[in-house]
Amino acid sequence: MVWPTEDDQKLDEYDAMDLPGQQLPAAHAHTPLDHILNLDIKSPAGCQRLTGIIATMGKSTTDVEVLEKMMSAGMNIALLNLSFGTKDEHLDTIKTIRQTAKNYSIKMEKVFPLAIAARLPGRKIRTGYISDSYGDSVELIAGEVVRLTTDETYKDRCSTYTVYVDFMHFAEQMSKGNYVLLDNETIQLKVEMISSTTLTCKIERGGFLGSYKDVFVPNVTFDMPNYTETDKMYIEMAVRNQLDILIASFVNSANAITELRHLMGEKGKKIAIVANIQTIEGFRNFDDILSIANGIMITRQELGSDITPKKLVIAQKNMIARANKVNIPICVSAHLLSSMRYNETPLRSELLDIGNCILDGADALVLSAETAVGQYPAATVACMATICKEAEACIWTKQIFEDFIEKTPLPCDQTTGAALSAVMAAQRSLAAAIIVVTSSGKSAQVVAKYRPRCPIIAVTRYAAIARQLHMWRGIIPLVYEADPSTDWQQDLDSRVNFCTKWAMGQGFIRIGDPIVLVSGWKQGSGSTNTMRIIYATADMANQ
Repeated sequence: MVWPTEDDQKLDEYDAMDLPGQQLPAAHAHTPLDHILNLDIKSPAGCQRLTGIIATMGKSTTDVEVLEKMMSAGMNIALLNLSFGTKDEHLDTIKTIRQTAKNYSIKMEKVFPLAIAARLPGRKIRTGYISDSYGDSVELIAGEVVRLTTDETYKDRCSTYTVYVDFMHFAEQMSKGNYVLLDNETIQLKVEMISSTTLTCKIERGGFLGSYKDVFVPNVTFDMPNYTETDKMYIEMAVRNQLDILIASFVNSANAITELRHLMGEKGKKIAIVANIQTIEGFRNFDDILSIANGIMITRQELGSDITPKKLVIAQKNMIARANKVNIPICVSAHLLSSMRYNETPLRSELLDIGNCILDGADALVLSAETAVGQYPAATVACMATICKEAEACIWTKQIFEDFIEKTPLPCDQTTGAALSAVMAAQRSLAAAIIVVTSSGKSAQVVAKYRPRCPIIAVTRYAAIARQLHMWRGIIPLVYEADPSTDWQQDLDSRVNFCTKWAMGQGFIRIGDPIVLVSGWKQGSGSTNTMRIIYATADMANQ
């Protein structure tokens, strides 16, 4: 979820029964067919986007002005892909992001809680450098033969005949008949002969190969460490700079997350760990990974190669549903708006794909090369924000809420009970927002699980908590900086008025609108047990 943007609609011209994004006849339908039949193409999308947008940093995002436009358009989390660039370049990027967020906070007159995530290279295997005599790339022609070698004498002089691969045990763990995919699967090779350091392969699908391209072998799990020395260097960098989220690549088991926590140590315990599922082994061990990770990323590129593309639709829906059930935030990566790397207008199929991800239940969506090296990074974020809001209006929230109630264990705890009551009250009162007063962010996360149709404003005194709350669908994190009051009720009222005044200024709460309030009966984390409905007043707007 992101703060309101300049592109969002205001509520001034709507009455309570015709609020943007409600699609009430469809939302409250009793059967799947009735839900779809009642979707109204003339109904406006919601004022607030509920799905998070994670944008990858790169050459196209080094400018402060571009970053600020991306924040304004709807970027929630800035992602560093540590597979590319140097440590010094990433450190510079972190400084630039934080400075831009600080500048944008001054402009907004509120702390803008932009989160920073870093994606470790992990077990990624790459080719070497194309020899200068060949230029930037070499052409591998279908039907011909090429050698893949781990001999380091070829590391900086790859050619049409020999390509270096940077995993020293690559040849000994391969078998005749295995397929090797290069550069995002654009080139496909079939292994025909194996020696101690070299694979002789037939080129089945050719193409142009540049330097340092990815190497992927479907249905083969290599015996290699979870984290390389390069990974450990970047883990130390993430901890030293206190990033918000660390994404572990090629997670095949819960042990990889346990090992990462150990490597991060005491100083890194507040950094959220997201497990990147890219292989069939990770899919098989998904429940164990869910039990220990703080979040999940589905990278469809490698996963689709490992389980075959035709099974990807099942895998995506199944994993998202399992993550939703246990309330672990989950995001989807790869090929979401690929065409916008070069074009300002996306493909219609891409828009439908984004919509499908949201209907499946994704908490956030990841933009990769589209923003990192694309020509229109800010426009790409804005485009995704727009289609997210349209898709969110199509969600059958009534049925989803009932399904999650069925899956809630009995007896539930007080926080879950308050969250259930809040979402039900928001649905029945057509609340403009749910305000959650939280210290740790946990109560806002529980409310988000039950997928309310309105935004959840989570007010906390801790900026680090606010930044990580971007991982959950529907949460607008707001940092409250005033000193605590000795009177708990007065302190609570001050925070509620702070949220309401801000939301009214942004145009998605009006005087008289119902607001559902979730809070604790006393100060401190773990005491959330109260839900009540209040109404926005002129006094709140003027305080």
